[in-house]
Amino acid sequence: MNLLEKALEYIFLPSCGVCNKLGEGYLCKKCGKELAKYAIYLEKPGENITYKNKEVEKLHIFEYKELVRKLIIGYKFNNKSYLYKTFCEFIVKNKKAFDFVQSYDIIIPVPMHNKKKAKRGYNQSEIIAKELARLAEIKMEKHVLLKTKDNKMQSTLNKEERKNNVKNVYKLINKEKIDNKKILIFDDIYTTGATIEACIEEISKANIKQIGIITLAKD
Repeated sequence: MNLLEKALEYIFLPSCGVCNKLGEGYLCKKCGKELAKYAIYLEKPGENITYKNKEVEKLHIFEYKELVRKLIIGYKFNNKSYLYKTFCEFIVKNKKAFDFVQSYDIIIPVPMHNKKKAKRGYNQSEIIAKELARLAEIKMEKHVLLKTKDNKMQSTLNKEERKNNVKNVYKLINKEKIDNKKILIFDDIYTTGATIEACIEEISKANIKQIGIITLAKD
């Protein structure tokens, strides 16, 4: 956090993104306990998968339902970009989740096509990945994985359609930035895994040590 951000936080106390309470950071204790009811990373972190003889670690923070679903929909579609601070604060305050992030060298957000990003105003995965990288003191690289096609929204498709929808959509660039590194891919929601698998396929073209996946929620 730079000096300007510190000064602004001193003047304008941060408020909880869930209930707007002032003075307890971006996630108050009460709402933190409420969100913890939906946390699945402790009991059901997700089975690791193997891709081209490499084990891919997976960590899903929440189950995608009720309060979590409401917050993520607001974050993505209702101009509530400030909620990235709330989500990141939950992750940082939970040792297992934060240790998982810190065990990697670089975090890469699932990219958004420029046309869609311009319409929404931000890539919801990118701003969370950037904040997590800052807090964990690792790198965030957004110029490694490029989305080349403005395809249909995955949420509107069935499982088979989702696989076809992400074929040849992502492209690895500047692969030298991730050679010999441990790479963590961040996405907001994991449903069938089609998007993540398409990203893994491209990332695996580099000579990487390890691939991991972290998502806000598993549907």
